[in-house]
Amino acid sequence: MIGALPEVLTVDGEEYPIRTDYRNVLDVFEAFQNPDLSDVEKWEVAIYMMFECFSCYDDAFEAAEAGFLVEGAENAFPIDEAMKQISWFISAGQPEKQVLEQPTYNWTQDEQMIFSAVNKVAGRETRELEYLHWWTFLGYFNEVGEGTFSFIVGIRNKLNKGKKLEKHEKEFLSHNKELVLMKKPLTKEEQEQEDAYKSLLDEVLG
Repeated sequence: MIGALPEVLTVDGEEYPIRTDYRNVLDVFEAFQNPDLSDVEKWEVAIYMMFECFSCYDDAFEAAEAGFLVEGAENAFPIDEAMKQISWFISAGQPEKQVLEQPTYNWTQDEQMIFSAVNKVAGRETRELEYLHWWTFLGYFNEVGEGTFSFIVGIRNKLNKGKKLEKHEKEFLSHNKELVLMKKPLTKEEQEQEDAYKSLLDEVLG
């Protein structure tokens, strides 16, 4: 049906209600950016976050490890098909694109800029809403126009492709490196080491 927002995903002939609020998808993105998780664990988190039939992470873990019968379903939960359906939902039904280029934004690092841009399109503070379907949120995101976020994404795109920056872009980059440059996600151990180094440096510098 044209204009309908999906509330279920069909996996191996069975319809499963899903958690469609945009926050659930952003949690999935955060899990996939977590260097402490293996690829299997990332998908386990995604399945748990998206499918209502899983009440806790352990349920999704068991399903991914061995497969089990979800209440009301005739067959064991097919993990591979569930992964494809999650990808379909997150991409708003669009064909998956093979990502070959370096990313130009990060949902965690750019959180404040993204919400500022999305809120401008939506005409309201989306974080205050109790519920907002992911496809609606993604529609707002895709309509983001000129602004700080798109300007920074433009600089990153040029840097990724080795293109020359304009004078005003160079000046902005020189004063806002922390804002513009993409940060590599750190493992828990790496983050602890960095925090310890900063703490030691603060002690030395007084």
